[in-house]
Amino acid sequence: MKENKLTIFINKPVKEVFEYSLESNNVPKWIISIKEEILSERPVKLGTKLKNIGVNSTIWNQYEMIDFQPPKTFTLKKLNGDYKVRYTCTEKNGGTDFEYFEWAENGELDELMEMEALELLKKLIEE
Repeated sequence: MKENKLTIFINKPVKEVFEYSLESNNVPKWIISIKEEILSERPVKLGTKLKNIGVNSTIWNQYEMIDFQPPKTFTLKKLNGDYKVRYTCTEKNGGTDFEYFEWAENGELDELMEMEALELLKKLIEE
C-alpha cells in the first residue's frame, strides 16, 4: 500500500475548515492542479458523487463520498480504482489540525499532494 499524509494547523474553528475544504468551488483555489470540481448534489451526504478535472488534463476523475461525518471527516473513493483520500479536522488550541491522507492499496498514487497545497489552504481560510 502506498500512502501520503500531510497535516497543518489552521487558526480557525473546525466547522469553518471542514466546510471550506468540502466546498467544491474552493478546491481549485488550494489544489492548483485541479481546474474544476463538480458535485452531483447539494447538500453533500454519504454517497454523493463528484468529479474533477486537472489543469493539464482532458479526463474527468470521478469519486464517491464513502464516509461523511461533519464537521470532523470525509473520505472520497475514486471510482474505477483503489485510490482514496480522507480529510480530517480535529480541534486543537482553539483552531484546527487539518489532515490530508491519501492512499492506494495497489500503488495507484501518481501525483502526491504536497505541503504547499495545505499551506495555501491555511492562508485562504485564515484571511
